[in-house]
Amino acid sequence: MKLLESTSFLTEDNINQSNIRLLSTMIERGSISNAYLFFGNNMKLLSRLALIFAASINCADNGCGDCTVCRNTIKGIYPNVLMVEPEGSILRIEEIVKLQRFINLSSYNTGKKICIIKESELMNSEAANRLLKTLEDPPDNDSIFVLLTEDISIMLPTVVSRCLVYNWNFKFIEENQEGKVFEIMAKYLDEGIKKIIKMREKRTGISNVSVDLTLRLVEILKKIEAGVKADMDKELDEIKKSDFKKSDINKYIEILKSRHKRKINKFYNLGMSRVFDIISAWLEDILAVKLGAKMEILNFKKNYSFINSSVGNIKTNKIFKLMQLIEKNRNCLNYLINSELALDNIFLQFQEIYA
Repeated sequence: MKLLESTSFLTEDNINQSNIRLLSTMIERGSISNAYLFFGNNMKLLSRLALIFAASINCADNGCGDCTVCRNTIKGIYPNVLMVEPEGSILRIEEIVKLQRFINLSSYNTGKKICIIKESELMNSEAANRLLKTLEDPPDNDSIFVLLTEDISIMLPTVVSRCLVYNWNFKFIEENQEGKVFEIMAKYLDEGIKKIIKMREKRTGISNVSVDLTLRLVEILKKIEAGVKADMDKELDEIKKSDFKKSDINKYIEILKSRHKRKINKFYNLGMSRVFDIISAWLEDILAVKLGAKMEILNFKKNYSFINSSVGNIKTNKIFKLMQLIEKNRNCLNYLINSELALDNIFLQFQEIYA
């Protein structure tokens, strides 16, 4: 099985499967575009996916996973692949200049030269405009750019328009404490939604269930934020105790603080996005069962019997309205001042689908 087709950290949904088919077909036919934009809610996994894509492009067997090209590309050490990322909170023009120099140099290795740009939404206007010129007029057909972002909404529209855009959904991999907290949050949310549905049918106690669920989810998200901050404070303390020059230490601390602030916001938004994902998946399953679908196509197959016994008086138009509300909140995550109020509103609307 090819690398792209065996990527284990992608959820098994239609969006990912369609993306894999499209990219695999492009690679097999040799019809690779000059610019791609991958976006999803996990930069680490986006980066891994971009390296797998790069390996598949340059591998003689379209991503066998065993050859030197595949192994070294996935490790991030293949000479034809360059990955750039922000220093601090901004991706500056210096990084784009570095990218342009790389892409214009002749390579001793066969295959295409591939530039991967992490957190591309952090390009300042100068960097974005310089990159835009390169995307509009690439050096040759063997130059490929893969932009990665967790927030496509704040990217320069002209840059986005020059790329083939792919949205990816990742599994939550419990490799660390944050992952375990996300798992607890998902379980609590699943149980909470079932309670809302049961209480709605009984028409009693529903407001208390919704309020409790909102407060608990916000508490879990705050716990994620606190855990990330604690790890970062430990890192800062180690830097302060090092024997580097004071001026270098101060400069590095400023960079780290900037990164830390972004990372804390990222984890909080990631948690909120996961909450939205689970609620949306429930709504999709409720709608599917309401329309007569079988268990096999559900996001949460284990809930089929529960949903099937509760879909009689559901209003289809209200499900669509709630889905739109969730997506509106998702698109405004970076500007969401009161996430508790947003969740309260969503759970209130969830109750109303059974009105």
